[in-house]
Order: sequence, then structure tokens, then C-alpha cells
Amino acid sequence: MTQRLLLGAAFYFLWIGLSGHFSPFLLVTSVLSVVGVILLLTHLGLVSRHFQPFALIVSLVVYWRWLLVEIIKANIDVIRCVLGLGKPASPAMGWVHASQKTELCKTLYANSITLTPGTITVLAEGDQFLIHALHREGLASLQDGEMDRRCLILDEDFRGTGA
Repeated sequence: MTQRLLLGAAFYFLWIGLSGHFSPFLLVTSVLSVVGVILLLTHLGLVSRHFQPFALIVSLVVYWRWLLVEIIKANIDVIRCVLGLGKPASPAMGWVHASQKTELCKTLYANSITLTPGTITVLAEGDQFLIHALHREGLASLQDGEMDRRCLILDEDFRGTGA
């Protein structure tokens, strides 16, 4: 029960912090939404005595910080391409392997690819993602596996098998 309350409080303060609105209607609906999410997570078995999502906070912060830097670098690259200041577009499509075991972390990986400007996950089939990239180098970078490796670390932490 304590874990659900702590998780609910974290979600609520995240909601309030991101919205920046404090009208009575939003405060009440945010409580109802958080209660609904906690009930859903409990039903899905993601909140239990043995699983501690707070243990993932450090891993998530490290990952999101790295992803934010990658998004900024990719934005600059796309802007330079659009303005004709950088290398011209050399669109490419190819398959990228996803090493993650959980569907949640595979989804995180696919969404991270799509969040990074200049790349988009077109199709997910099992452990393979079809990627469209603005530049061949962007596709090659994904195939090298740095993002996959970082998502795999989160996956291992999520499953409790990380070092």
C-alpha cells in the first residue's frame, strides 16, 4: 500500500509540475487520473512488493539526459540540412535489432528512435525495427547499437537482472 501511495504522489506532483495549472477542476481530475493509473498498474502487476520502480529513477534520468542530448544534436543536423548549411539529405531505410526482452523497453527504444529528429520507426516486427533515416549515417549510427545498448540497460534494470 505504501508503494502505491508513494507512486501516486510522484505521479501527482509530476502532473502538477508539468501542467503548471492549479484550477480546482484540474487538481481534482489529476487526482482521479493518478488513481486510475495506479489501479491499472496494479492490475497489470507492475506494482508489487518485489518490484520497486523507484530503483529505476537513476537509470531513467541517465537515459533521458543522454537522449535529450541526442535529440538536440539531431535537431541541429536537420535544421542545417533544411537550410542547406550541412550535408544534403541521403534518405535510407534499414532494419535495426532490438535487444530488449520486455515489450515496454522495446517500445521505449522504438519511440526514442522516432523522437530523434531525422529518424522514424516505420515498422516493428519481433526484435527488428524498420527505420527510415534522413541520412545514411543516422541509420548506420542506430545499427551500431548505442541507443539499443542504453535501452537494454534500462530493460535489465526493469527486470532486476542489471548489475
